[in-house]
Amino acid sequence: MGDRNKQPVILLKVPSSDDFYGSALRRHNLDPIFITPSHFVFKNLKQLQAKLLVPHNYAGIIFASPRCVQAVNEALGKTALPSCWRALHNYSLGKNTHSAAWITFQNLPTLGDHAVNANNLCDLIVETFGPKRDLPLLMPCGNGVGQTLRLRLVAQGFRVDACEVYESRSHPDFVNQMRHALKFKRMETIVFFGPSSVRSSLEFFGNYNVSLKDRKLIAVGSGTRKAMEESGIQADGVVNAADVDHLINIIKT
Repeated sequence: MGDRNKQPVILLKVPSSDDFYGSALRRHNLDPIFITPSHFVFKNLKQLQAKLLVPHNYAGIIFASPRCVQAVNEALGKTALPSCWRALHNYSLGKNTHSAAWITFQNLPTLGDHAVNANNLCDLIVETFGPKRDLPLLMPCGNGVGQTLRLRLVAQGFRVDACEVYESRSHPDFVNQMRHALKFKRMETIVFFGPSSVRSSLEFFGNYNVSLKDRKLIAVGSGTRKAMEESGIQADGVVNAADVDHLINIIKT
């Protein structure tokens, strides 16, 4: 598991061949060890399908993540998204989600490609929606995904129909990979990516009596930091997802 002559860094995220974290860390004499913390399971797709087929009951749809786009596509099966959705107030959180919706639903227009978090998107919705808020916004979401946005929108007077359509579960290989890293003392620095990585790790730490003392624990994103705090885990640093230089600086200091 990695180069023994370099400082190991556990990255709790799905590995990919073009992952810029791995290449950047290796250039700084660090040994990135990717461990996938969770996988996703779709649910309630029949309920979501029923909602998608009645666009006249909604003011628009909010995609909080690319996986929400995937869930809508799964719910529709082989049918296209009803064309009436195109004229409604449709939003997506971030560039990746915006692109996923555009490609998956034949150029479905959404606003929000420049939003970097739920607060940004909420502000955008308030600015662009208009005063009439009689109909709800449909928001497919996952467990732990979309809660902040929903609460902020409700506080602003919006109606939100949040439909939980997927949930994260610990990846089948997660425990064995973490045990291997622990056994060979490769777990001194851990980088958490997303609330699901916190949930999976918390269960592992408890089951195997892992002390977090003298380990460097880093959160990527404010949502991850919040999940760590709520779980009683103190983050030694918080970085934005795109700021790998800041991450490397925290690891090395």
